[in-house]
Amino acid sequence: MSVGDDSEMTESIDDDLVQRFRSISLARLERIEEAWAQVLRSLDEVASRQIQREVHTLKGESRVMGFDDVNMVCHKLEDLLGVARARGYAVDDDFDLAVNMAIRFMVMLVRKKVGSQLTAIDLPGFVRQIDGVLQRHERPRTRPSSMPPLVRSTATVRVPPALRAHLGPPAVDAFLEYAVASGARRDRLRESWHTLRDLIGVRRAVISADPLDKYVASTRSLARELGKQVELSLALEPAEVTVEVLAAIDVAALHLLRNAVDHGIESPDARVAAGKPRAGTIRLCGRLEGQEYVLTAEDDGCGVDFVGVRERAVELGLAPESIELSRERIVELMFHPGLSTRGEATEISGRGVGLDAVRAGVIELGGTMTATSERGRGTTFVLSIPAPPISADGHMIRAPGLRIPVVLAPGWRLLDRGFPPLVVDLSVALGLPQSNSISSSVWAFSNGTLEVGLLTGERPQLVQARRLVPTPATSVAEVVTVDAIEGLLVRPDRIPGLPGGG
Repeated sequence: MSVGDDSEMTESIDDDLVQRFRSISLARLERIEEAWAQVLRSLDEVASRQIQREVHTLKGESRVMGFDDVNMVCHKLEDLLGVARARGYAVDDDFDLAVNMAIRFMVMLVRKKVGSQLTAIDLPGFVRQIDGVLQRHERPRTRPSSMPPLVRSTATVRVPPALRAHLGPPAVDAFLEYAVASGARRDRLRESWHTLRDLIGVRRAVISADPLDKYVASTRSLARELGKQVELSLALEPAEVTVEVLAAIDVAALHLLRNAVDHGIESPDARVAAGKPRAGTIRLCGRLEGQEYVLTAEDDGCGVDFVGVRERAVELGLAPESIELSRERIVELMFHPGLSTRGEATEISGRGVGLDAVRAGVIELGGTMTATSERGRGTTFVLSIPAPPISADGHMIRAPGLRIPVVLAPGWRLLDRGFPPLVVDLSVALGLPQSNSISSSVWAFSNGTLEVGLLTGERPQLVQARRLVPTPATSVAEVVTVDAIEGLLVRPDRIPGLPGGG
């Protein structure tokens, strides 16, 4: 899809996108409110940076979706947060009230119907109140006998992806206990299992160009506001991923497109003088490469001002003035929170948060973010985010003693030959009581290096399992669903006691 800036067509935003924006924004505001309370209690640096990223992203999203009043309050809230951080979060009750009122105002503004008015909200008056609070807190100071926020850090209440990986194997044990229980015990374990499943289980989403269409109109609008012209191209190959990966891609698209328009693409006259077309070009491409989703944002603008970035880094104490920095190091400094070459923050940029928000989301998922730039030729950002397969094809068996479907991991094929020398009762292998079934048959499987026979009541069927609670490849099993029924994916080669087993 390619869209030029010279089109005068007015885009309308789909109702589903508006509802999705409302839902995501309300959750984002809840996280902002919790993080603000956390940072006042403990000067938590993780919470401090989370607030900045969440507010900056909400500001960009609200502008895209046409919620100008939310965008305005976000801009003022960023001003408040900047002052609070500079003061080491030593703020009085009036300041705390202003922050919380800004959050509450935005909750009401996000919920209101498009075109309707909220008579209870005097937005201009509230903005004047915030300006008054800012004026009273202009002089930075630190909280007495407190360490600066950059020194102290405590854990926030959430389950990051890295922790989920560690919780996977215990969750499998909890599922097995629930799956084989009966009566009142099963009812009691069901609630515990569902709580754990909802906390760490996979939630699926599909990446494609369609959900990012909302950024086309806003990118063009931003370019017009800045007196620029752009040709925007979105080419994202569809891929099924987790909602966390989709959210990271969504945030990255928002900030990278705005960064390209604001910092990369030159004015039409400047481009013509440099021998370029009047309209700049921005390309956003995404594709699945192996088990990673790779997003590339490329523009043909002015490129990174390496001198300006270095000077700003020296000014902020991030780099020594006496040492020459490599281009790679300067590019790395671009991602540092708070670093911006803009002398003054605007509603669009200048707070040094956008690129930091992008990289933070990528790193949290175990990914990487790099950039290359050539002065006068443009800049390219490349994001690589782990995206393991969400589905797996394997043979399903009905193991004695288990009332749930059991699927063998990919790579295990069914053999048509006779009784194998090694027979496994999966109930025993999974730590459950031995079954006394006499109606089971033995079916042989091999992964190319190991051959085992498994007890099953009927001929194994090839099915597609959907991952629900993933575990590392070294684990014996993980929880999956088969036709919406919860079950196990088993790796026979990881069964303790077998050749190559754990």
